[in-house]
Amino acid sequence: MTSEPSNGIFTFGPFRLEVGEHRLLRSGAAVPLTGKAFDTLRVLVERHGTLVSKRELMDTVWPETTVEENNLDRNISTVRKVLGEKSGGRQYIETVPRVGYRFVAEISAHTSENDPESPAANTHDVSAIAVLPFADMSPARDQDYLCEGLAEELINALTYVEGIRVAARTASFQFRNIGADIREIGQRLGVGTLLEGSVRKSGDQLRVTVQLIEVATGFHRWSRRFDRTLNDVFAIQDEIAESVATSLRGSDLSRQEKQGLLRPQTVAGAYEYYLRGRQRIPRMTKPDLVHAAEMFERAIELDSEYAPAYAGLATVDSTLYEWFGSRDEDRICAETASLKALRLAPGLAESHVARAFTHTLFDRYVEAVSEFRQAIRINPNFFDAYYYFARAAFAHGDIALSAELFGKAAKVRHEDFQSSILLAQSLRILGRKKESSVAAKEGIRRAENALVLNPADGRALSLGTGALFEDGQKARAVEWSQRSLALYPDDMGTLINAACLRCKLGQKEEALDLLERVFAHGWGKRGWIEHDTDYDILREEPRFKLLLARLK
Repeated sequence: MTSEPSNGIFTFGPFRLEVGEHRLLRSGAAVPLTGKAFDTLRVLVERHGTLVSKRELMDTVWPETTVEENNLDRNISTVRKVLGEKSGGRQYIETVPRVGYRFVAEISAHTSENDPESPAANTHDVSAIAVLPFADMSPARDQDYLCEGLAEELINALTYVEGIRVAARTASFQFRNIGADIREIGQRLGVGTLLEGSVRKSGDQLRVTVQLIEVATGFHRWSRRFDRTLNDVFAIQDEIAESVATSLRGSDLSRQEKQGLLRPQTVAGAYEYYLRGRQRIPRMTKPDLVHAAEMFERAIELDSEYAPAYAGLATVDSTLYEWFGSRDEDRICAETASLKALRLAPGLAESHVARAFTHTLFDRYVEAVSEFRQAIRINPNFFDAYYYFARAAFAHGDIALSAELFGKAAKVRHEDFQSSILLAQSLRILGRKKESSVAAKEGIRRAENALVLNPADGRALSLGTGALFEDGQKARAVEWSQRSLALYPDDMGTLINAACLRCKLGQKEEALDLLERVFAHGWGKRGWIEHDTDYDILREEPRFKLLLARLK
């Protein structure tokens, strides 16, 4: 028997356990607790007053993994230590010898929806951090790619550390050069600390300054200035990441976490091209993706053993295949690059996600699942692994698994609206209407927050239309759709989401007209469309059948 995680909030003694936020507070201050120890406490608290056997705990905390009983013993010991309970005590946890454990403290339970201490407004949790894009102080002000790249590399590295929640690039990078104060940024992103800094590059000389700031007080927990050459950039990143992680968690890092913070190194020129490529991917237009591929290829020309460049190239080629024409040459390039990335860096989660993404292009679902799971084992907080795994599961027709994975993606990245909205869709297909409604409302809330930061966020507008419709806000759904089409009339995602909204509204011809502009080019993921109930109204339409036949 396993315990399905809730999103509840439990208070006992001076402690507050926030399941959805994966957070333990003591008198309002965050208490560092690593992932598996947190899960152990969660299961016991959720089943408080009930004896939970050791086998049940191990099956729940380590699903699909065989572990020794001493792993559980260490978790229990860790939990007791952070709760201030001595070994053998029973203020919170009662031991039933050779059988299991029971949580015995008196508990008050709440739901996250009606709780007055909303985590989105909590700026006291110092273990939640946003890394802002560094300011460009170079003489020519031409180092934006380096400023963004350093910040993004730190974001990726910090996700490897248990007990730290990192705001996504898409959220924190909205605060580039807008002059917002620290408390406003913290409240908008729901974080308690900010990492900000600046970069000055002149020739091969590099100056990087960084400050780790507490949102609630403005206190500088840590600051440093580095005067090095560009070839030392990796050492700078590693030192910043470890210092920040240690400061936030209040304890030393494990060997595995220290290893996760270390990024593969290369020569300065290759790294610059790699960062330029990474900068273009989030824009998701065909010209930007093609340019990103060119940058990764130049990085590889300078260092043929640099795995992140191969992983980046594989991701770009896979995206081009899936979203822009299904050209065989893009799929073949993704296959070659992902294999190379995995061979060079099998311990890098990005390598496994790139390989998994490529497997989906060839309908190798079993192999994709294996690679996605390996990426998650390497980095349990890696949003891309959960999100792309969820999309692959949905397209394969495994809707229940997609719901589970979209839910995990939404928990890993608290500000991401895509995972919440797609979770609502999967739950609706499964007939879990009440849960779907909750997820849709959360997706709308997150999309609204994204639009406050960037009113021209076409993805938030277009994807949000489906959630608004399901929430009964039909007029607002139409208005968001019209805004997204006016902003991005040729964007594939905008057109498809506009067509899906027309399907919901019963406007068949308008939906088909929009789909014609996409599917007629061979653009679209057939597996997804075959399992998406939004298209059910069109299934018997001859025009739709002809369009669907053009997709691979």
